[in-house]
Amino acid sequence: MKAQTNKKDTQPKSVFKMTNWGSEKGPMSSPGNPNSDAERWHIDDNDYLILRDTVLELASIDLLCYRTQQMERRLTTYLERSSYTDWRGYAHSLYARPEELQRFIEFMTINVSSFYRDADKWDSMVDAVLPDVLERTAPRGVQAWSIGCSIGAEPYTLAMLLKELAPERRHRIYAGDIDQSVLDRARAAGPYTANDLREMPSKFLEKYMTPQNGNQHHVCGEIRNFVTFERFDLLQNKPERLYDLVVCRNLVIYFPPAIKERVFRGLMQALRPGGILFIGSTETITNYRQYGFEYCAPSFYRRAL
Repeated sequence: MKAQTNKKDTQPKSVFKMTNWGSEKGPMSSPGNPNSDAERWHIDDNDYLILRDTVLELASIDLLCYRTQQMERRLTTYLERSSYTDWRGYAHSLYARPEELQRFIEFMTINVSSFYRDADKWDSMVDAVLPDVLERTAPRGVQAWSIGCSIGAEPYTLAMLLKELAPERRHRIYAGDIDQSVLDRARAAGPYTANDLREMPSKFLEKYMTPQNGNQHHVCGEIRNFVTFERFDLLQNKPERLYDLVVCRNLVIYFPPAIKERVFRGLMQALRPGGILFIGSTETITNYRQYGFEYCAPSFYRRAL
């Protein structure tokens, strides 16, 4: 459910020179199997702390930052599908089975991504956001950051759009994720399946993707050169640069309110004044002004000048 805003902030005007931004999608359905019995999803505090200490030691991921009802449902479903009957036994197995630790990290990081995902938002990026960013940054290239980049679909999508709109400039996109396995795939620029490319406009598929092994594709070298990938934990690390544009989509869904506040303040500080934050279609920033943002349109916020 989306958080409520003050009445005066419910329908702020767009600061971009555009009137038709499309509509937001409904709230994301809860992961896992639905169940009306809340106790089914409860994880004992002691068990959660044991699991947290194990994952923090082995993977430097603090599960306390993710402890929400949604995440507990996901964790319980994960245990039910495994061969273990309790979290203590599962936590012990993580020390002995590195491959299971990797599976757990991949589960936790929720690597769901595709090129041009939520096409209406990327259309807005092309029609209003990037022209505004390019006007402010001229004549230099755009400096962008894609955090929670997963398999690289979003930073590569952004690279294609920048190449289309301002091919003469030297743009640079830094992309980070906590999961090393998806970063390896992103650095290799594929292979990407038909499902990964299902929303990509055909002209980009033909121009910037190289077919390989039937329906699989790799990103062409020209676009790959725009993007630098690096492991980055948004809750542990601080960005080393200031950016004109930050893409952080569907990453804070499972964070409790206090962690969300910390993340949004950090993202604001990673932007140059006037820089744009692009978030997921199912996300919203309540009381965005307290973080130093101005509302632009659904999914887009600007750091105040």
